[in-house]
Amino acid sequence: MKHKIGIIGLIVGIIAVGLAIFQNDLRPQEPPQEPKPVPTLKELAVEAGKKVINDKILKKEEDPPPVEEDSLVSPRDRIGLTYMILGFLAMVLGIVSWVKKDHIRISGGSISLGLMAVAWQYVMIGVVIAVVILILANISA
Repeated sequence: MKHKIGIIGLIVGIIAVGLAIFQNDLRPQEPPQEPKPVPTLKELAVEAGKKVINDKILKKEEDPPPVEEDSLVSPRDRIGLTYMILGFLAMVLGIVSWVKKDHIRISGGSISLGLMAVAWQYVMIGVVIAVVILILANISA
């Protein structure tokens, strides 16, 4: 197989773009929380009284708020990190394929798919702008 590196880059790029497209479906969903019941005026007054007693009389300090997990370790961001790494890998494989004088279309496709995966949010903004321009051009014609 003559264009092995370029084709591997294309496959990795397609996987990266696929992950970028379906990232919201692949991320773990949090279960919906039940709405809290609306507290009555009596319950609010009791809670306020407890807080005043703790603060003024007992001088008891509250526990610090729980520390949130690091955003880079969060499972919600692992998908984003994965498609960015795969996109970068596809770009590198495309460049290596181009340097080895493989077919320019295979190398260019690998590089462009990798770049699309890495810059997925900007690609979507560009598509929306292109569609708006297309609609405006058809309306004015």
